[in-house]
Amino acid sequence: MSLDDAYDPSAPEGAPSRSSAYVSAKDVKVVAVALVVLSGMMYPVFKILVRRSEKARCISNMKGIMDSINQYAIQSEDKFPPIFDTGSADEPALQTSGAPYTWASNLQEYMNPRVNFQCPSADPLEITKSQDSRSEGKSFALTYGMFAPLSTFNRSLVEEPDEAVLIGETSNAGALHTYNPVPFVNSAGKTMPYDGMTIGWDTDNFDANEKSAHVTRLAFPNTDKGIFDKLGEGRHDEGTFVLTVTGHLRTVRPNIANVTRHSGAHGLPTGAWPMPLTAKRHK
Repeated sequence: MSLDDAYDPSAPEGAPSRSSAYVSAKDVKVVAVALVVLSGMMYPVFKILVRRSEKARCISNMKGIMDSINQYAIQSEDKFPPIFDTGSADEPALQTSGAPYTWASNLQEYMNPRVNFQCPSADPLEITKSQDSRSEGKSFALTYGMFAPLSTFNRSLVEEPDEAVLIGETSNAGALHTYNPVPFVNSAGKTMPYDGMTIGWDTDNFDANEKSAHVTRLAFPNTDKGIFDKLGEGRHDEGTFVLTVTGHLRTVRPNIANVTRHSGAHGLPTGAWPMPLTAKRHK
């Protein structure tokens, strides 16, 4: 027996030995290992909770965007906002902030301050910048795009409005290997830095033709080769969010990007991506 464990005649009856007042190095190691194991077990749960929170915030954002679109339409003869202000080559014209003035810029005054235009699950590389309508030198983050053919279109004239997509989660400039075969260029042939505000066609950013097979810039990683797998990745675990013309929120997989066509003579795209016969260019 060590001296530390020796009998102390001055100690009260039943008192613990002096050695019991200390934690041994072995005890510390056991507690440390237990904490590491517990942390490892809890981390996946934490990640699940984070993803659920981000998903809820994205849904709230999209509902706020739809509310603002409805308010804008009421003030604008029932029309959707213009997709963006254009330059001489139909490109998104950059403003004093270095960002284009987009459909989202037009909606700022109607947006609930508790929601915004950026999905918290979006990768920083996917973010588009949009001109702040309230300050010439400022911009804000945007991770949602509008379907270009519906720019300034009268919402009451959209065929199958509960099927037609108006707003979707997008990725800027092909980030994360997203599908972006027709980047915007200016009159000098320079590729523009921001294009995620727009969902366009694989043949043209505004008008479809008989060769148009897919839509662009949806937030589906690894679709840059034009292969849209039904079970492919989305921004969220369940897929990617879109809003229909009637404000219905849908969770979709990459195959939503595939174009279906009218069976009639004109054969234009229909369904989720309609090309209205009476649609006008965004200009």
